[in-house]
Amino acid sequence: MASGLEAVHAHGRGHRNVCPETILIAFDRQRKLTDFDRAYIEDAQTVVADGSAIAEALSTSLAYVRTGNLEVDEISRVGLTGLSIMVNRRTAAELADPVGIDVATDELSFYPLIYWPLAADAALPSATAADNIKTYMAHGGTLLFDTRNKGGGNGLEDPLGNLREIARVLDIPPLAPVPAEHVLARAYYLLPDFPGRWTGPVWVERVREHDRDGVASVIAGGNDWAGAWAMDNFQRPMFPVVPGGERKREQAFRFGINLVMYTLTGNYKADQVPLPAIIERLGH
Repeated sequence: MASGLEAVHAHGRGHRNVCPETILIAFDRQRKLTDFDRAYIEDAQTVVADGSAIAEALSTSLAYVRTGNLEVDEISRVGLTGLSIMVNRRTAAELADPVGIDVATDELSFYPLIYWPLAADAALPSATAADNIKTYMAHGGTLLFDTRNKGGGNGLEDPLGNLREIARVLDIPPLAPVPAEHVLARAYYLLPDFPGRWTGPVWVERVREHDRDGVASVIAGGNDWAGAWAMDNFQRPMFPVVPGGERKREQAFRFGINLVMYTLTGNYKADQVPLPAIIERLGH
């Protein structure tokens, strides 16, 4: 036990609650020290104060891919700002301001969710960017691709636009329509669909329950979610939601909140008994 504490201290950490209740004995009679939730890191305040910590590591933020189109990038910024405000207002999560990123040069691991708006003429990611994104997805990050093309409407035959070519470069596995029982539909709110400024089909990566905690690395659609979430400085909506108006915008925010909670907490709700089953049991 002493050698274990010595190893902890050697890494600049300390245990605040060493007592019989926090020491367990395993079947092989090895002693295990638990209850590290009250541990501390030496000089943690100094790290923050002298600026040696990376700012992105000190808070949780959503991110969006900078496309080089100033109008698109600004909509992404104000859209994720509006969503972050709603997440902070309605849940226990605390999100800082969203961050615009360059997928080729920036460290992506700080962001649980990256919003990627796609234009019809968007360039394919470079080899460096592709490697960076693959590493991000492999370690639990989630990309939300938005072609903003009304889910295949507006005369476009391919609802995913040029996402297919990008998926080939990034080695993204085949996507499937989000099933009704998917955790995205009940991570916080119960939702029948996932609208943005408009409502169209949404696709998701198939993922096994124990891979990346059951969280998909890719979600895609064309519903212009950032446009629906966008607010001005007075927190007023910036773009119309059609059809459906403000009622549909509320549904768009609820999808955004579900999405954030899904990426932050994993698929724990997949284990919960659906409400109809509970009501049926109570009836008996």
